[in-house]
Amino acid sequence: MKKSLIALAVIGSVAGMAQAQSSVTLYGLADVWVGSTKTEVNGVGTSVTKLDGNGVATSRFGLKGSEDLGGGLKANFQLEQGFNIDNGTAGSATSANQAFDRQAWVGLSGGFGEVQFGKTWSSYDDIRSSANDSFGANVAASFNTWMGYNDRPTNSVKYISPNFGGFSGSVTYGLGEDKTATTSASNLTSLGLQYATGPVFVGLAYQSEKNGPANTKFTNTLLNGSYDLGVAKLVAGYNQAKNTAVAGDLKANEWNLGVEVPVAANLNFGLGYAESKKKVAGVATDKTTGYTASLLYSLSKRTTVYGVLAQAKNKDIPFTTEDKGTLYAVGINHKF
Repeated sequence: MKKSLIALAVIGSVAGMAQAQSSVTLYGLADVWVGSTKTEVNGVGTSVTKLDGNGVATSRFGLKGSEDLGGGLKANFQLEQGFNIDNGTAGSATSANQAFDRQAWVGLSGGFGEVQFGKTWSSYDDIRSSANDSFGANVAASFNTWMGYNDRPTNSVKYISPNFGGFSGSVTYGLGEDKTATTSASNLTSLGLQYATGPVFVGLAYQSEKNGPANTKFTNTLLNGSYDLGVAKLVAGYNQAKNTAVAGDLKANEWNLGVEVPVAANLNFGLGYAESKKKVAGVATDKTTGYTASLLYSLSKRTTVYGVLAQAKNKDIPFTTEDKGTLYAVGINHKF
């Protein structure tokens, strides 16, 4: 009997150590809204009443975990899938055949920092999301006006440095894996450097996306920052985008401003404005402007209700066409 009790005690101790050294977490977020969208061309448009998702944030579920390997070294992983809560489909048409379209990586971390291998967030996106208007929500003015970019490169290797007195950085390299006998391979290179201490954040980021078969390149260079005054948080950013895929080369100068105000302990108001001016071969072609006003009310740490008014407008130069989109929505965001 004593031997049995000792054996059970040893087994329980080993199981407890294994549980303490390794963890797996199931998590997720569900975001849905009801509202109206209106699209107009030169003042003539159509309004649609909708129930949709991904207003403040993208609905998702995922698994993440780590294992303590000893000596300060850990093995980590994260698998995350986005979805449309209104109809249950995958996050986007392009991700229909992806089991985890948002993140899918495994890596190691320790005193040297962290490395991730797989489908990761780009270093440029890390900086941009850290100081964006309208709480960095999907409805942020910059997301509706600035040129797009690849925020989650596949076949990538990412290194994240430790924090050195407020300074930290990361680099991401994505392999295109599409080299042929006559063309070079595509690739993505993304760099990010930030300084964050107390109420101050300053970020600098660069991303280059090369299409090998087409022999074109798209780049983004971003400087942004934020300052938390307590009574309000100010954010601002300037980005320059270049695309050699357009005949004559396209260049866009983009900027945004935002303010976030804690109206009460559980109520926050955000306002953002963004602009993008484009030129082809040095000649102005069009201008896009947009604004977002959002109100977030926290019912708990996990559940928030919100209201959003957002508008984006594009005019070509010289003026012949004006496209305008407007969104009015109320929604709920729940984390689990």
